[in-house]
Amino acid sequence: MESSARRRGVSGRTLTLLVLGLALAVGLSLTSRLAHTATMPNVGLPPSNSKIVPKLAIYDPQVEVTRQYLQDLVRLDYSAAYALLAPSIRGTLTADRFAADRRAEGVLGQPAVWADDETSVRAEYVLGKPDGSRVSRRHRFLLASDQGEWRIVGETAIPDGQSPAPNLQAAMNGYVLQQAGKVWANTAELLRQEAFESGQLLLFSYIEPRPPGVLTQERIAILTYFVNGPDGWEYQGGGTVGPPAAMGVADVAMGFTAFGPDRRYTAYFGVVENKNATSLAFQEPNGVRHRQSLTGESTILYVNESNPYEDPPLEQPFKSIEVKDALGNTMRSNPPLPPTAS
Repeated sequence: MESSARRRGVSGRTLTLLVLGLALAVGLSLTSRLAHTATMPNVGLPPSNSKIVPKLAIYDPQVEVTRQYLQDLVRLDYSAAYALLAPSIRGTLTADRFAADRRAEGVLGQPAVWADDETSVRAEYVLGKPDGSRVSRRHRFLLASDQGEWRIVGETAIPDGQSPAPNLQAAMNGYVLQQAGKVWANTAELLRQEAFESGQLLLFSYIEPRPPGVLTQERIAILTYFVNGPDGWEYQGGGTVGPPAAMGVADVAMGFTAFGPDRRYTAYFGVVENKNATSLAFQEPNGVRHRQSLTGESTILYVNESNPYEDPPLEQPFKSIEVKDALGNTMRSNPPLPPTAS
């Protein structure tokens, strides 16, 4: 009888220790996750109401000439494209040489073309090379006016990287300049700045000339990470890695990105455009749920360490999103997704 009681006591103590150990493990796991996902306090400026670049139409002639030049190359009409080169270029390059060089280069896919500044235009297109391979190109076309007509005087590849900047304001503007061009860099607006690890997180918006899934210009918000190196502030990820927060038609716009060495960190971020929005709930693809009051908030930020055994969900980072006002009415979110399942 005593032996049986002792066994029950030992079993009870063992079960208690197991429960306590499990609770401690869960508690440490939850604490670790909350340490990385806690929403940071807002600082910075409220979002702008500017949705378009003013006086953008003054660059239309330069854009149209560049678009026509590239369309001529798409159609393999090399003589028509050659005619759009500036006289100074045609004086040193024959039509036959131009055609031969372009044939050797490959066949262009349909280009996207937009203004860069007063004398340059940017374009993106896919080039099908003679060996069967395909490469994406981001080029800047230089133009000059010849007797009232704009003509092509040069073409240069846009570097993939961004040079170090002397300060964070220059780093932010430099990022937009590299991605979109001078005209669009003037629309950059800082929304939030946070110290993180050895660098700074910048959440800012700008008007993007060709946002994903939209045919017209649109203000988007992105989160970038910069680290102060020996030559200045260096870009260390975020930005166009993952979908931006598209601010065109939303009460709350959400985005997702990854940053840091080997994309060690991920971030869900957003912008509150309608102050009537009072609550946000969203769900990650893995089922993790987040809920937050939006009262008094202008931005949203959740940062976490990436799962080393899984790639970040850059293509579809949200399973559901739900935004509500004080009366419980559903408001518009971007991306537009079904509400969080209860």
